[in-house]
Amino acid sequence: MDYRQIGAGMLLLAVAACSGLPGGASGPTTTVPPTATIAPGAPILAAADATREEGRFAEAMQIYQEVLVSDPQSTAAQLGIAESLLGFGKPADARKMFEALSTNGQYRAVALQGKGLALLALNQREQAAKALREATETDPMLWRAWNALGLLADLKREAHEAEAAYSQALAINPDSAALHNNLGYSRLIAGRPDEALGSLRKAIALDPSSETVRNNVRLALAAKGNYAEATRGAPPESRAAVFNNVGYVAMQRGDLAAAEGYLARAMESSSSYNTVASRNIEQLNSMKGGEQ
Repeated sequence: MDYRQIGAGMLLLAVAACSGLPGGASGPTTTVPPTATIAPGAPILAAADATREEGRFAEAMQIYQEVLVSDPQSTAAQLGIAESLLGFGKPADARKMFEALSTNGQYRAVALQGKGLALLALNQREQAAKALREATETDPMLWRAWNALGLLADLKREAHEAEAAYSQALAINPDSAALHNNLGYSRLIAGRPDEALGSLRKAIALDPSSETVRNNVRLALAAKGNYAEATRGAPPESRAAVFNNVGYVAMQRGDLAAAEGYLARAMESSSSYNTVASRNIEQLNSMKGGEQ
């Protein structure tokens, strides 16, 4: 089933903004070796990492830059700035920094991961896949790289490869709602709504407030033909989107009567959704005409 015409993007990516380790640790997966002496700037770096983990990227960059003033050679601070640039929505700048850092043996794997994520954000998919594969070969514990490889496989409609990549990521970080969501969505677009629901329900249990995951649960229910359950409890502000999405899924299933009803309800619920819903209604009418 093709979900590209649905009115809202559903895939939740744990690639740029989420760079922590499973179990609450922060920072890159390849940090100072356990036997090394803790550097004087370590507490400041830890504060910067924590700030970045909270999504306060501009503030984190300021702290990393303060570290670089006293220690211009601090690779950890340079890496933190690169990660912050990526999270801040500046993948081109981040890529340059990650590329330079990839020559450092200690940080090579995590820098390659960052480079791959930046290239993915820049829609340079082949180069991204190459960097991400090299990253996982260097350090198989980089769950963000595995997650991004899963996304790339989904974009190519390679369901088996996507499943394998997301499973690798979840083996490393099993408590990530984003990863369970991504695996669930992958299974959904592969036409396996029952399995998708299993993964998505794990995601919603881990992050009950995620509207993205809730939307994906609704899509999976609609893909099974459970339209009433899919639309039940939709908040007023997103009702039009929910009706449109359920209508679109019903149309893809060949359930044209149900599709027409839900798309009409989408238009009634919000005038701002008229363009999206009317486009789907045009496609629906074309399909109905073909049946005559």
